Amino acid sequence: MLALLLSSPNTPVPDERLIDGLWPSDPPLSGGANLRAYIRTLRLSLGDQQRIVRVARGYLLGVRPHEVDALRFAALVARSESPDGGDSAARAETLREALAEWTGTPFAGLHDCPALRAEAAVLEEQRFTAIRQWVELELALGRHADMVPVLVQLVEEFPLREALRGQLMEALHRSGRQAEALKLYRDTRALLVESLGIEPGQQLRDLEQAILRDTATPDDEPVTASPRPCNLPPDTPDFTGRAEEIRRIADWLTSGDRSGPSIVAVSARGGAGKTTLAVHMAHRLRGEFPDGQIFVPLRGTDAARRIPPGVALANLLRTLGVPYTRVPDHIDERSAMLREVLSERRVLLILDDAADESQVTPLIPGTHGCGVLITSRHRLTAVPGIRRLELESFTSEQAIDFLQRMLGDDRMASSPEAGARLVGLCGRHPLALRIAGARLAARPHWPVRRMAERLAGEHHRLDELVHGELDVRANLMLSYAALEPRARLLFMLLGSLEVVECEEWMASALLDCPLREAEDLLDRLAHSHLATVVPGDHGQPRYCLHDLVRIFARQRAQSELSPGEVRAAVERVIGALLTVTEHAHTQLAGHDHLVVHSRAPRRPMDEEHLGEIVGDPVAWCEAELPNIAGAVHQAAYLGLDDLCWDLAVTAAPLFEVRKHHDEWQQTHEKALGATRAAGNRRGEGVVLAELGELGIHRHDFRVAAELVGQAVAIFAELGDRHAQALAEHKLAILDRLWGRPEDALSRAERSASVLNELGDIGNEALVLRQAGQIHLQLGDHERARANLEQALHMAQKVQGARLAQQVNYRLGELDLECGNAAAALPRFERVLEFCRTIDDRVGMTHAMYGMGRARTALAQWDAAHRTFTLALAHAREAGERMVEADVLHHLGRAALSRGRPGEAAELSGLARDICRELGVTPPWLAS
Repeated sequence: MLALLLSSPNTPVPDERLIDGLWPSDPPLSGGANLRAYIRTLRLSLGDQQRIVRVARGYLLGVRPHEVDALRFAALVARSESPDGGDSAARAETLREALAEWTGTPFAGLHDCPALRAEAAVLEEQRFTAIRQWVELELALGRHADMVPVLVQLVEEFPLREALRGQLMEALHRSGRQAEALKLYRDTRALLVESLGIEPGQQLRDLEQAILRDTATPDDEPVTASPRPCNLPPDTPDFTGRAEEIRRIADWLTSGDRSGPSIVAVSARGGAGKTTLAVHMAHRLRGEFPDGQIFVPLRGTDAARRIPPGVALANLLRTLGVPYTRVPDHIDERSAMLREVLSERRVLLILDDAADESQVTPLIPGTHGCGVLITSRHRLTAVPGIRRLELESFTSEQAIDFLQRMLGDDRMASSPEAGARLVGLCGRHPLALRIAGARLAARPHWPVRRMAERLAGEHHRLDELVHGELDVRANLMLSYAALEPRARLLFMLLGSLEVVECEEWMASALLDCPLREAEDLLDRLAHSHLATVVPGDHGQPRYCLHDLVRIFARQRAQSELSPGEVRAAVERVIGALLTVTEHAHTQLAGHDHLVVHSRAPRRPMDEEHLGEIVGDPVAWCEAELPNIAGAVHQAAYLGLDDLCWDLAVTAAPLFEVRKHHDEWQQTHEKALGATRAAGNRRGEGVVLAELGELGIHRHDFRVAAELVGQAVAIFAELGDRHAQALAEHKLAILDRLWGRPEDALSRAERSASVLNELGDIGNEALVLRQAGQIHLQLGDHERARANLEQALHMAQKVQGARLAQQVNYRLGELDLECGNAAAALPRFERVLEFCRTIDDRVGMTHAMYGMGRARTALAQWDAAHRTFTLALAHAREAGERMVEADVLHHLGRAALSRGRPGEAAELSGLARDICRELGVTPPWLAS
């Protein structure tokens, strides 16, 4: 039991796995009770009741990293592979320390348990990988003679591992023991043929031939280069797209304006086609580099197979014709020899899949004439003189062309919609497209639609994107495995989050960490091309995940994290988003004209940082709209009903400015479902009231009245006078629109009285504006002015710039009714100027309508007609049918005053038709 828990330290082990491990073939019916008894005994034995805790449907054994040899081993290996691991000697010493942690067979005596037997095999494979890395580093440091006895012992322990036998052959040969090295090859061949019936691999055979050639080479042979070495992989026959990238790389590599070598680094996420592009470029540029084109695989992504720079230099020198025996022992000497060999030659080096700058810097030639084309999953910035190109996914057109080359024009042309859908499901990712195309090519009876249908479900999409050795998931796993633990955690949580783009404050909430750490970790994900950086509207970078990368991240989270851990992180982010949305709301309105909020947890953020995030509240909402919608949906899915409805209704006024009615509807319907499922009556009432507000903006007044009426009933039932007063104000608006001003005034005054009693100045100003408008409609100019001026004072007190301008618009209408058009016109002009600053299209429409009326009253006929015409165009563009009807009515009156009764009748008829369609009775129609 203890071994099973230790095989997954600090990780919940499900009951089922424990029972299967303890009783592989015939578990007893009392397995669960037995588990609990064993846990009690273990806790007593460990002397710490908190060491083993019950989590969900399993148990977790908490350990500290230094307490388990396997964890100490893994930490040392990770340190040796990190960018801060030091030089080759330091990395070799760290790996030696890691291997010293091994004192025997993992889980010795417990191999009857299949789960532990499998875990032991994994640990042994990790040990062997570390051994190979350590030996490669020691040999690269020239310690061949010292490593011979070590390798002899390792070959005895792992007799069928060809890699170790090859390293022992190399150590023997470099120690001057060529005969023994060749005998070892013959013994190895005999063993493999006799034991497995196979010949040695190509790498071992090549090494034997190299030793044979070097044995026959005189020691005093000068160092000379091979005539024109070219070991390029074949070019891709169906290579397509990348025209701009090809042009830039060719220009950079062949420009004659550089004193040193031309160096270009192509970086991108795995599967983007970096190597394919580099090989294609090498074939295209063979004429520009007549002395050779050499492909150098560095395997930087795979830590277990990574080629140390010293080994890569030795291989490169041998490719250039330097005898094995003349290759220096130390890396600096090898690098100097490379620069000497290439000093008078024009050679193109392809350094493929570099881990970092330290792996490629020793391989750079020293003089003008040579070119270096590097591919990497990371951004390489520290190499002097480097030019960088980041490879993006295909465009839609390039992706379609790519599939057409693989499948033929006829097959793609037969179902263009399916082809476009397939491209979208593959995220235009070159590797995913190649796999999908290859699977279709292997199944000529499949229509393109069949492949698209198989990729439609996110859960199985990565399972489908496998063909032979091509595997999108395995490709992404290499980049993921290279991340440090905190970056992995952030990556998994980002994949679990229903947001389109993420900023550092969101990442900070996800990890519950300081902003600086979140920013650094996001940069590491971008550096590894697992996240893409896009510029934000307010200067802050935003990070997003490619569709396939997001699916991979989410699946890793489902595999490695508990549901509770993911839920807590998502809750923190939505709480942070609610905090920022409330700030944007307040910046726009100057007060909280929803006021009714939940007790959902917010994430505390200081005002200065909030100000940096939300520069322009309307522009911020525009950029954040998909994130708000995604967060509302995810909160509903996770049962976070208070966060769900609070975020939706807080964002509603921001949706209103740019008329994002569809998003308003979708988020609120999702929130309504969440509140009803949770029995959250208060939240349900608030959402119903805001859906009613949406109905008013959409001119669907009957639906609006029904929804707001339901909300009022809920608030009355709950005794929530504040929420009820706000909802009653919406009913007052409907009464006014339906031509019932007395009823509207009565509701508005009751609402204002309650809000005044509760001290809600901002919303009282909102209701007084409405009351002033109703008094104006009833012809009581004195009371209208009193209400509107009081509303303006209150709006200014709460810094409600938008509300203040809405009140100013009504004061302009009052000035017109009082015959003071000269005072009304500048009011309307100020309203128009303000609405333009926040790009409020609806507000601009109203302001221009008011200006047209004022100019008509001032007998500025031509200017009035131009203004009305512009207002009519804006009203139709914004879908503001009420303003459209008002403008048509006044254009009709202007036409009548100019002696054009036919035109006047037509315009007035259009205005009346709109009012009948909407079911409203404006004052001019009632009169």
